Amino acid sequence: MTPFQVFRVASRALGLMLFALPAGAVVPGDPAGGFWLGLDGSLLTIAAAALIMGGIVKGAIGVGLPIVTIAILSNFLPVPLVLALVTVPILLTNLWQAVRSGNLMEPLRRFWPMVVCLLVVLWFSAKLVVTLDPRVLFVLLGSVVGLFAISSHFRVTWTVPPEAEKWAAPLAGTIGGFLGGISTIWGPPMMMYFIMLKLPKEAYIRAVGLVWFAGSLPLVVAYVSHGILTADNAPLSAIACIPSFVGMAVGQWLRGKVNQETFRKGLLLFLFVIGVNLIRRGLF
Repeated sequence: MTPFQVFRVASRALGLMLFALPAGAVVPGDPAGGFWLGLDGSLLTIAAAALIMGGIVKGAIGVGLPIVTIAILSNFLPVPLVLALVTVPILLTNLWQAVRSGNLMEPLRRFWPMVVCLLVVLWFSAKLVVTLDPRVLFVLLGSVVGLFAISSHFRVTWTVPPEAEKWAAPLAGTIGGFLGGISTIWGPPMMMYFIMLKLPKEAYIRAVGLVWFAGSLPLVVAYVSHGILTADNAPLSAIACIPSFVGMAVGQWLRGKVNQETFRKGLLLFLFVIGVNLIRRGLF
């Protein structure tokens, strides 16, 4: 079966599975009888397809599940429901990515200062949301990320020597934590750092899985405390892991077919798209 056939079958199957409630069944708190959280079969199929697409991107380059999924589903569903939908898949796909790619202790020993700085700064900087204008930071960060991607594509050398890791890793975690606290976007600074380390493909995938899993933990706590992830939508978020992992399997298959240079170019392209989107969010 080709990846495209897997995509079609899995998206249709999940949509039908989620919609397989008895006729006239009503979910508590849902005014739309016969629908799960007010979603009909077509919306559930769209949700499954979006999660598979996000999973494919994540499986291929290690990141991108929430960005792709949210970008698609926010056109069809309320943003709080979309955020709830991707919460459990984000946690479990990152954990699986970190564990599956090899010895988890290896990146933990190397990058624990980054993880600690990310979590501490993320927690405290979240309190600055009401005082800072994130639009300015979106434009600045987007410009830096875009410039990094373009210059790296044209072989301008950006490297972090081994002796600099002692301060560079905590710095990357601090910047990521600050940005994550005020905007929920913590990935680009650490992606840039990993690229500058010139990590081998699988080592990069393992490191990203570990750091992204750690960074998503306080995000889940925040979603629960603010009523975004609730007892009503948590089962849907859990079931959303099915298409996410299907997509990841396809993406991992694709990753195994490309060499290190093609993988690097894919990462840079993804970073460039993130940079452009950040600038768009800041200006519009």
